[in-house]
Amino acid sequence: MNMCGIAGFVNLNSEPPQEQILRNMLIPMICRGPDGEGVRISGPAALGHRRLAVIDLLSGAQPMCNEDGSVWITFNGEIFNYRELRTRLLRKGHRFRTESDTEVLVHLYEEYGTEMFAHLSGFYAFAIYNVSSGKLLLARDCAGVKPLFYFQTPEVFAFASTIPALRRHPAVPHELNRQALWDFLSLQYIPQGTAYRKVRRLEPGSFLELNLNGSSAAVRRFWKPETLHENKLQISYRDACAELEKRVRQAVAERLIADVPLGVFLSGGVDSAIVAGLAAEMTDSPLHCYSIAFREKTYDERESAAENATWARQFARHGLIHRIQEVDPCDISILEKRIAEYGQPFADASLIPTSQLCAFARSEVTVALGGDGADEMFRGYERYMAMRYLEKSDFLPTALRKILTGTICSLLPDHGGERGSLARARRFFRGIGASGAERYLGIVSHTGESLKRRFCGSGFEGMRPTLEQFDTEEHPFGKAGDVPLFDLRTYLPCDILAKADTASMSASLELRSPFLDRRVMEFALSLPENFKEQNGHRKRILTDTFARYLPPGLARRRKRGFGVPLADWFRGEWKNLLLERLPQGEGVKSGMFSKTGIEQLIAEHQAGCDRSYALFSALVLEMFLDSIKP
Repeated sequence: MNMCGIAGFVNLNSEPPQEQILRNMLIPMICRGPDGEGVRISGPAALGHRRLAVIDLLSGAQPMCNEDGSVWITFNGEIFNYRELRTRLLRKGHRFRTESDTEVLVHLYEEYGTEMFAHLSGFYAFAIYNVSSGKLLLARDCAGVKPLFYFQTPEVFAFASTIPALRRHPAVPHELNRQALWDFLSLQYIPQGTAYRKVRRLEPGSFLELNLNGSSAAVRRFWKPETLHENKLQISYRDACAELEKRVRQAVAERLIADVPLGVFLSGGVDSAIVAGLAAEMTDSPLHCYSIAFREKTYDERESAAENATWARQFARHGLIHRIQEVDPCDISILEKRIAEYGQPFADASLIPTSQLCAFARSEVTVALGGDGADEMFRGYERYMAMRYLEKSDFLPTALRKILTGTICSLLPDHGGERGSLARARRFFRGIGASGAERYLGIVSHTGESLKRRFCGSGFEGMRPTLEQFDTEEHPFGKAGDVPLFDLRTYLPCDILAKADTASMSASLELRSPFLDRRVMEFALSLPENFKEQNGHRKRILTDTFARYLPPGLARRRKRGFGVPLADWFRGEWKNLLLERLPQGEGVKSGMFSKTGIEQLIAEHQAGCDRSYALFSALVLEMFLDSIKP
């Protein structure tokens, strides 16, 4: 098992690959794999690997091949059922030289080809080069836990775990994708494509097969959550609870396997409390739990996290050690480093505490378990209920809908800014009478189109919000119950998991989430909706199933998320940062921002109108533009 960075390329012309190009691509990923580097040149293909060793520390070096060297792999991830697969492959006559899950993938490909994904339990991004057939295979796990980017020209095809690694290849074009940047300013992440026009992201649950002889690349999906979502199980609630407990327990148990120290990330919420309780019950040594705290009381969850730790301690057979780290808002270098490492703008502010938490935990452990994915699987977000209520408004007369959207919105003042209950109410009522995709985009957007146009310049002239990623021909936006599917395609892989991967890999820490186990995801998606949400009780089946691991009252506590006090920081520790960086920065020079608009935005925030989302997105875009300057 290896959490690492992978990179490679194939020359589609007659020129042999240059090893130095490959080694240059690996340099930005040293933090992802500090334990070793490997390269392999085979014909027109060059495969590279940076390794963070977790299991099979001595013999798992990559790139790795089969017995005769006809199939090569570079792999990032973990295959949790690799021992079972190894036994099965041995019976079929395959021979192994190591105990690693990497070698299992090689032989699994030999046996099943592109049908291999049906047999895998884990998370991964990998590239396999078949010398005999002249084909290159790229694949990414169902949830999109591990990233994978690529580009193609007539002369070369290249791939890497990160965009900065990919940009080290001299053939990669650097033209920015203005539409992606425009969408980023609303959502705080890029929902489709990347910040570069020619650089693509392999989507979760997909594989790409490149025929080097014909230079043709085809992308196919091997996992379709829509099918599970549409075909609900006929099962009793009691039986569903029993099956869910079985699957989550198995997922936690598998993720506790490691040859290095292991811990759990513990917030004040339900999901991490469940993981901590189960892990404490299963481990054979004291369980280490790690939490983040803030000086600002509104955002501080240290008391709730401590309560969760105390509750989990009763299940621990060998004790539980809980450590809390307070976030330092003055360390802006953390944010700049993460943006440079990620290679494109990313403005989910929880990246800052997540990075500090990963660095804090890494001082004692190499692997950490977390609760990512539960909200998407079990309808934990408030927007799911909001979309249901908006759907009910479709039955109202058109005239009444116009009154609700126009009159009511006009009565909700904007002086409070982008955050708070009034802002949420405005976004809600604007969704009445809109299409499903428009409603969703309106609710999840942190900065509206009108506000963006006030501080953006000619560089974004003519831009409109991209709805295609939320309303596709393959899966059109239907009912409100479909909303989690769109989170699975956009928000989860492009925000939540991108943040987790960037923060954890910067600290050389492996992060595992039991709720993103394929078996858990498939079961959750196939459950009736009222099992997951009923009468305002979100994540109903999850909290009912694991009630014994939750302190009294936790299940009904309002979800706080991993919020960050940006509004306070921009009026305090970060005030001068805004004034120094934005009005005369690269964003203004390039025409993306209006100097007057930016100055007005800063002034409004200092006067009490919360513009923190817009300011943070602008600041992050500025940092990104600075990071790519020649």
